[in-house]
Order: sequence, then C-alpha cells, then structure tokens
Amino acid sequence: MNRKQRRALGRSGAKPAFGGAAAPPPDAVPGEMFGAALAFHRAGAFAEAERHYRRILKLFPAHAETNRMLGAALMAQAKAVEAIPYFERAVELRPDLPVAYEDLGRAQAAAGNLKLAVSVAARVLELADTAQNRSFFAQCVRTARFTADDGRIRELLLRAVSEAWDRPRELTGACISMIKLNGAVKDGVARANAAWPERLLATQLFGASGETDLADDQLLCCLLTSDPLTDIGLERLLTNVRYALLASATAAANDDASDGRLLDFYCALARQCFINDYVYAIAEAENEQALRLRDKLEQAIAAGAPYPVLWPVAVGSYFPLHAVANAGNLLERSWPLCVDALLVQQVKEPAQERRIAATIPVLTTVDTAVSRAVRQQYEESPYPRWVAPGPPGPPIVLDDRHPQKNLDVLVAGCGTGLSTIEFARQTPRARITAIDLSLKSLSYARRMADKIGVTNVEFGQADLLKLGSTGRQFDYIDASGVLHHLADPWAGWHVLLSLLRPDGVMQVGLYSALARRSVVAARALIAEWGYQPIPDQIRRFREAVMAADDGSMLKSVVQWNDFFATNECRDLLFHVQEHQITLPEIKAFLAAERMEFAGFALDASTRARFAARFRDPAALTDLDRWHAFETAEPETFAAMYQFFIRKAAAQSPGTTAQVV
Repeated sequence: MNRKQRRALGRSGAKPAFGGAAAPPPDAVPGEMFGAALAFHRAGAFAEAERHYRRILKLFPAHAETNRMLGAALMAQAKAVEAIPYFERAVELRPDLPVAYEDLGRAQAAAGNLKLAVSVAARVLELADTAQNRSFFAQCVRTARFTADDGRIRELLLRAVSEAWDRPRELTGACISMIKLNGAVKDGVARANAAWPERLLATQLFGASGETDLADDQLLCCLLTSDPLTDIGLERLLTNVRYALLASATAAANDDASDGRLLDFYCALARQCFINDYVYAIAEAENEQALRLRDKLEQAIAAGAPYPVLWPVAVGSYFPLHAVANAGNLLERSWPLCVDALLVQQVKEPAQERRIAATIPVLTTVDTAVSRAVRQQYEESPYPRWVAPGPPGPPIVLDDRHPQKNLDVLVAGCGTGLSTIEFARQTPRARITAIDLSLKSLSYARRMADKIGVTNVEFGQADLLKLGSTGRQFDYIDASGVLHHLADPWAGWHVLLSLLRPDGVMQVGLYSALARRSVVAARALIAEWGYQPIPDQIRRFREAVMAADDGSMLKSVVQWNDFFATNECRDLLFHVQEHQITLPEIKAFLAAERMEFAGFALDASTRARFAARFRDPAALTDLDRWHAFETAEPETFAAMYQFFIRKAAAQSPGTTAQVV
C-alpha cells in the first residue's frame, strides 16, 4: 500500500500490515542484522525482509521476535499458511507475549482456521484483558460458527455482546451458533419447524419445564435485547414463545406473581420484537387475541384499574407500547427492572424522539418526486433500529492531517446514525454535519448521540441534491449507501464532489449488481405477485421466501441479515428506489471526474484472497483487476462496494492538473 492509499484509508482505523508497529529490540541477534530486515519490512519490501529474517533464523533459530516478524512478512505477502509455523514458534518461545498470540490468531483466521483463531484470541485475553485484546477476540468470532458448547467461549461471547466489544450485528452469527447448541433451544427449534405454521404452547415445545430453560440461557437473553436474531429456526421458536406469552397474559389474574427469570425472558422477547420491527408472522386468530388484550390494557389504564404485569409485556411483543392510548401512564407505575427497561425502549425513548424532531433544522427543501418517496419510506420505516455502537477505538487521523485540526466532515444520508456516531467518537475534533431526508431517522440519531455523549455532530434534514445552495465545503465526505437511492446516482455523486475541498477524501458505498442478483430476482417476484411495502405484506412475503426450496434464488435472500427485521427487509427488498452499479461504471465515472481511486475497505479474508491472485501491490487500486476478481467471486461485495476516492490538490495558476 502506497502513501496515498494509507492516507485515504486511514479513517477506517485499520492497522498496518503485520509487524507494521515498532518491533521490540532483539536480544541475541546483532542489531545491524535485525535493523536491516526491519527497515525493508517498514518500507514495504516484504520479500526482501523475508530473505533477511530467514538469514537471521539460520544463525539464531530460537529468536522469538525474528520468528514473529518473518511470519508478519509472509502475512503481508498473503502467505498465511506459511506464516503460521513462525508465529507458533514465537508463541512457544515467548508464551507471555500477547502480541505473538494476536499475530497467530490473525494468521489462523486468514487461513480459514476460525476455531483455532478464536481459541488463540481467548488465550490472549487470559494473558491481558485489555480493550485491544477484547476487540481482537470480537474480530476473530465475527465469522466463526461453533459446533460444541464451550463454556469459556460462551462466557466471552456474553461479555462481548453485553460490553460492546463490537457492533452487536457483527457478533450475532457466532452467538446464534452457540445458542442453538443449548439442548432446550435445539429441541424447541426442531418442534417449531416440524409444526410450522401451527403455533405450539410452551408445554408442547419444552415439556413440563416450559420456557425456563430458555430463560436460563444468558447469552440468548442478552442477544434478544441487542440486535435482530438472524436465524429462521430461532425466529419460528420465538414466534411460538410469543404466542405462549400471549396465552399466559390473557389468562393472568392481577395478583399473579410471575417467575422472575421468566419475566426477564419475556421482557427480552418483547424488546426483540420492537428491535426487529415486529417481523414475526402473526396468525389471524392470534392477531385478534393480541388486539383484544391491547384493548383491555387501554381500558385498565384509562380507568386507573390494576392489571397483570404480563399485559404490557405481551402487548409490547405484538405492538409498540408507545402506540397504546395513554401510554405515558405506564411510566407512572412501579415495575420490576426488566419491565422498566421495556418501557424505556417502547414508551420513553419514542417520546424523546418526538420532542427532538421539533428541534432538527431543515437545511434544504425536499421537493423532487423520488426524494419525497424515499423520505416517506424512511419516515414509516426508520432504518436500522440499533441499540449500541461498536467500541470507540483510537482517534482517527484523516488523510495524514494533524489529529487536532478541526476538519469539516459531511455524512450524506446518515439514517439513524450508527456509523455517524461511531465515526464521531473516533474524530472528536472534527466538525460533522450529518444529513438525511427522514426526520424520524434524524431524531433517532440525535437521541442516540445524546445518550452516548457525542457532541460533535450537527444533524439536519436535507436533500443532498440541494446542498450546493448552502455554500459549504468539506474535507471529508461519507456517502455510504445513499447514492443508489437517487433518481440519478451519478448526478448526485457529482453534486457531492463539488462540495469536496481540493485534496479531500470521500468514502462511497454503492450496491453491487453482481452481488445483489438474488435481491433483484426477489424484487421482480414482489412486483409480479403484487406485494405492497406494508408490514403485513412484508411478513407474508417473508413466509413465502422461507418456504422456498433450499438452493433457489428466492431462498438465498435469507443470507442477508436485513431479511430479519421488517424495516430492514423493506429497505432490502421493497425499496421505492434502487440502482445496482458495476465496477466498470464506477471506473468510467471516476475517470470523467478526474478522481483518484484509493482502495476498498476490506476484511482480511477478502484482501488475502485477492492478494493471492494478484500479487502486485498496485493491484489493490486497479478496478479492472477487481472486476475480474468479483466476476469470479460474485459475493465479494455482498454488503456494498465500500471504497475511498481522493480529489486532486488545488493547482497553482498555469500548472497542469494531476492526482496527488
């Protein structure tokens, strides 16, 4: 990676290649030998550094740091399998050195040995329970899937979610694989799947123990309150549990003393339903029963009469409690802590957002047909409904500028603010303007920023197509996930480029036409079958997808996490305006705009696979080679193309334009 790429990609917080940090001084190795090897390494001449490290090891085979650095040089050349023995040797020689384990874990992950990588990451935490090592564990488990219920790993997963070692969404897959190893969960899923779409009561699902075995699974309860559960079997099981909750609440007397563990679990389930925007299927008779219970709750509230604690919990698992008549009165009663948390989520926080909405400034008009339609979608379905950001991480230095400089940043299309708030926490001196069409999304973002203590973001309602009229200029612009929802993405991109200062950097996210073929196919069926973008019909279409044959193009859309929440599924499959883009189109646009492509934001596995095919470091910024790579591996950019571009520096009079 050259200097310009490092500058443009620095905002992502990614670490340099292995061994990029200063190495500890060698013990027995002559300083000039080790220093020469390290100089090549730091200069990016990894093959030459490898040759020097190997020469040292012939003379000093038991030198831990040289073994480690040779592994690092091999990793930088996408030779993870070759690097592993040297990292293992470094660990053997220095079992008290956490960084050696971290290097080994990253190599195992890059080689596809995820279980070994997780085991190594757990060992690193045993040596030093630091923020860096917690983050390393979270990175290792992101793509791990477990086949044995390891109590040590389960406890670490619970800590990772509850202590926000990473975004909950990044940990959900690993947690679900561990949760489904719980015997009660496994058996319940099997029974729910076998009976589907029939609803089963708790005794039919779990026997005499009922839901208590689920309530005892702390990891499950924690995940329920953190992010949508992205698994069909668990969704069907929890849909049945919700029905059992409804039956219990309907039969409850006012003086019922609910089991504390079970009440905690029911409240967690209700909070999950709010987080996933009530995505679970509802049978007609079940819906009528839920409506009757909501009516009874409203009548009791209006009359000031007592009612069972399960009533608001059950109602909140079918409908948002803030929509209940006189919902504010629910806050006046003394409740168990778990019910208090549910009411904060479903009553108190939505009321805060309604108050915030009146304070959000309107920066531009929103009057084009497409902009109004997109705004309406996100007013009805703010996206996503998130609970916690990832860890703050170290301060980001944007584009080699001094970290104390007050940079002007624009986030175009901030939605509900997750990425914006994470970015703001890592750039505390930046002046961030975050815009969106949707007032509801902005209100959610502002509330979360206030809750987390982020103060360097100004939120405003605006159409990015009109931003030129504000006269603002920015050093850095984030346009991740907004351009492909415009009537003309290229025109909108051109507007944003006009707001970027010379030498400025832009992060762009665009949907890949190759990666979203299953989405396009599903959208075609939605149009053919006449489904509308309303919750009931989104739920019905999801049922059709889940019933489709395995391996079919339609069934493949369940691979998208967005499938498991109503608002996110609407964004994925029912969006009012969407374009898919190709890399040749992006290349042509950047050439016409005289912009420099500075590289993709990549995970380690994708980077390693690409480097194995294209060993020239310059290939990382060659869009023709990336197009060839994506053609061979169409799922590479399943989320989006996420990349950085750079604007040429200002020219002196009479000079020729060139990209710096």
